[in-house]
This record gives sequence, structure tokens and C-alpha cells, in this order.
Amino acid sequence: MAYVKLKKAAGDFDILSSENVGSVKLLTSGTKIGKIEVNFIGDLTNEVEISPKDWAEATASTHFVQADVTALNKAIGLIGGGSGMIDADLTKTVGEVSYGADA
Repeated sequence: MAYVKLKKAAGDFDILSSENVGSVKLLTSGTKIGKIEVNFIGDLTNEVEISPKDWAEATASTHFVQADVTALNKAIGLIGGGSGMIDADLTKTVGEVSYGADA
């Protein structure tokens, strides 16, 4: 298995599996705004929420931004099983992808 290292304070870190990732998205509304949600294919109950250090719902400067999602996607693609990712040249830009019960 391959993992992405999520850096924390004082040299600590958490790890995130890069296997079977279905989606990585920035939460943009509600009480989780500014956090990142990672969903895994094949296990509808396996959802990971990543919160920035010192996150505050009403303080945008404490929130993750779309560039953080892009960086996480890139890291997952580079390490994910050693196979990386290939672009799909679709005729339209994707708005959202839903899995399982969400579809």
C-alpha cells in the first residue's frame, strides 16, 4: 500500500492511504467549510475529513483552499500504487462525481 504524509506541527504527521481514493474535495458550505473530504471507493463508510490546524468556521484565513485539494490529488496520483493518474479528455468540465448511495 502507498500512503501520503499529512504534515502536522512539531514534525508530527498523519498518513492517508492513497489506495481506492474516489474523490477529494474542498467543503465549501455548512459547519465544515474549509476542510477537505476524502472518499474511498468500495466502502461507503470510509470517509476522511482533514482539518487545518487552528481551523475556525467563521475565519476564512484558517481554511484550506482549492490549491490544497489540487496538491493532495497530485500527491495521491504520484504515490498511488506507483501507477499515477491519466487525464480523461472529456468534452465538458466535471461539476461533481457521486458514488454509491450519493449517486
